[in-house]
Amino acid sequence: MTITIKTKYLVLLGLTHLGTALAEEAAKPQKASSKEKSETYQLEEMVVSDKQTSGTPSKYSLFPNTAKSTPTYTIKAEDVDTKVNATTVEDVLRYAPSLHMRRRYIGDQNGMMGIRGSNIVQSTHNMVFADGMPLHNPVSSGFSAPRWSMVAPSEIETAEVLYGPFSAEYGGSSMGGVVNLNTKMPDKFEAEMNVTGMFQDMHRGGRNELLSGFRTFLSGGNRIGKFSVYGFYNHLENDGQPMDPIDTASVTPGAVGTRTRVTGGQLTPIPTGAQGIIFGDDGTQHVATDLFKLKMAYDLTEELQARFTIAYEERENYNNAPLSLLRNSAGGTVYSGNVNQNGLNFTVPATAFRNSVLNRQALNYGFNLKGKISKDWKIDTTASYYDPFKDNTVASNFSPLDPLNNNRGQVTDISTWWASYDLKFANDNFLGRDDLSFMGGYQFLRGSVTNKIYNSNNFTLAGRDQAVSDSGGATQTNSVFSQLEWRFLTDWSIMAGARLDYWEALDGHFYDYLNATSRLRKQDYADRDASRISPKAALEFSPGNWTFRYSFSKAYRFPISDELFSSASTFAATTVANPNLGPENGYFQNFMTQYDIPRGYIRANFFYDIVNDEIASVSQSFGGVNVSTYNAFGQTETIGTELAFYQNGIFGLPLDFMANSTFMNKNITKNRDTSYVGNQWARIPKLQAYASATYHILPVWDTAVGVRYRSDIFQRYENNDIMANVFSGSDEYTFVDFKTTYQLPIHPHLKSAISAGVDNILDQDVYENNPLAQRSYYVSLSLKY
Repeated sequence: MTITIKTKYLVLLGLTHLGTALAEEAAKPQKASSKEKSETYQLEEMVVSDKQTSGTPSKYSLFPNTAKSTPTYTIKAEDVDTKVNATTVEDVLRYAPSLHMRRRYIGDQNGMMGIRGSNIVQSTHNMVFADGMPLHNPVSSGFSAPRWSMVAPSEIETAEVLYGPFSAEYGGSSMGGVVNLNTKMPDKFEAEMNVTGMFQDMHRGGRNELLSGFRTFLSGGNRIGKFSVYGFYNHLENDGQPMDPIDTASVTPGAVGTRTRVTGGQLTPIPTGAQGIIFGDDGTQHVATDLFKLKMAYDLTEELQARFTIAYEERENYNNAPLSLLRNSAGGTVYSGNVNQNGLNFTVPATAFRNSVLNRQALNYGFNLKGKISKDWKIDTTASYYDPFKDNTVASNFSPLDPLNNNRGQVTDISTWWASYDLKFANDNFLGRDDLSFMGGYQFLRGSVTNKIYNSNNFTLAGRDQAVSDSGGATQTNSVFSQLEWRFLTDWSIMAGARLDYWEALDGHFYDYLNATSRLRKQDYADRDASRISPKAALEFSPGNWTFRYSFSKAYRFPISDELFSSASTFAATTVANPNLGPENGYFQNFMTQYDIPRGYIRANFFYDIVNDEIASVSQSFGGVNVSTYNAFGQTETIGTELAFYQNGIFGLPLDFMANSTFMNKNITKNRDTSYVGNQWARIPKLQAYASATYHILPVWDTAVGVRYRSDIFQRYENNDIMANVFSGSDEYTFVDFKTTYQLPIHPHLKSAISAGVDNILDQDVYENNPLAQRSYYVSLSLKY
């Protein structure tokens, strides 16, 4: 086994460093003047030429790049079209360096993202914006993924990944990084239709099924003078594999006695190596989402644009019929009770095979003003509001097929909203000096969540017959920030900045109506506030085709409502909040070296992070119930190296190639409970490597192959989950993906294409807590006018 792993590491290293040989071409890029450097398209920062190529003002020209101190990776829409079987926004980010995405199945509402030293359940360490409007969840953490489905993959023009909190314009929630999704607006009349079918060949846990789904996208837009409008409808419907194999770790030898004698349970180890039994699953997962969006823009001047966006999403998730593997002596299916299989006693919880339905309706709207407001000053300001005005989950006590079913259940109502305002001013000729650039601004963010749980006498009617609990609260942050860049010598620049955050925790409460102790039934938490200052600095030297940059940041991340107040207990999960949590604080350093080559670059980043009082959701899942608590670990240390190569047209051939790898080690170095000290941080892979090769067979025919590798990881902070290929564990994997696209010559004004692809060609059966998708097939037809 050791030899196999080492061989994989060497192969992946070879892919990443192949670029050094490919880069040695005869044609060498010429050194640009300092002025040319600021105007040309540079792959590292993705700065696009200031020259307009269409009637719509470029978003890059409307406001300068104020995050130069932050390592950045950019994905363009045309790369996604040819390289990725993209059905949701998570797919767009598939090959981004140091980015770990766990989307369990297409349409998964918990498509969680980790960047660098922040794992996928540290959602509060990563920020996601669509045209400046926050999609990350600023009130819920842990398994609360960004609201990816508020954006359609077909509307994305570029996606930028910023690594670390090195720019003053982003707060401590960027400790991992930031994803900026920039969406398109039309230059002239356009219309698009896209239809995609997807199929998963699923065979595990007693099932052998072909799961299917489809996505449809219809859009239209136009530009009339200074006014442009764009609207679309995106529908996604899919069946994913079961998420929770129903298991138990409480297996004891014993006589049958009064227990029901059963067969069919599968003996399997749990992640720690102890003996367990899997006796079913929670059913295939059905998801349906409908997204309607309208965007309107008006050019107040040639260099100042106002934009308004409104989106409405409706989502439904439910599990199809759960599968019980247990059979009694008469051959009947067993769904609950105390049972014995071959001398082993265990209990099947009544709620193990429950049915659950989630319904959510949400509005998201925002206004943006961006561009030049005077000779030297530019503005970028965005106000937005996210309102999921209906968000409830209804679950049954028993399987509807269980003879003991009494139609009782539980209803969870979640009331969530967040409002944000962001104001930035920038000047690249500050104080009349062309060697000074200034950026400063103000930000406001308020988010609120209330979680109410009711017992229902009839879950089919979603009756709220008995209040169980009510928890929640709000947090609010007001921030001011500024940074100054000084280009003090040719090819040299230095940046210094600072950010002041004033944070408040408000209206925190936890009402446990059924608590036997009366004094614990109603708990109201005192309001709190705190403020912190975060300094930033960077030094850059960029001679010729080289760029060297050192970046430093101190960052604070304040706890959010969910971590502080949202205690809850449902059939599916139990969460214990911690109202005494304080802010995380860390020191972040990054050194980047980049060499620009024809049509590409070679880049290395070395990063080192120290985080104190790092908050993490610690959870375990058995019998279909997940139990989570929030802990603050004393100190963690992250050391990492990120290598990347990118080049189009290698050796003048119609071949594009990219590869990147991240070697990272994150450990707990201090903690009150010293048993954790020295342990690896949970859910952080030591090695990630991605590669993609695209061959342009003909001008109208492209074929791409991609590889995604991730080393195995510890799922638990105790580092005691040592078993591979088991539920609640996480496995090493190598996913190989394929896509081919052919442009159809239907009409001169109609750009049409058909594509087909396969993800996970090797059909790897792996887990990341839950089972991931097995081999999946795609076929798509698109028409663009």
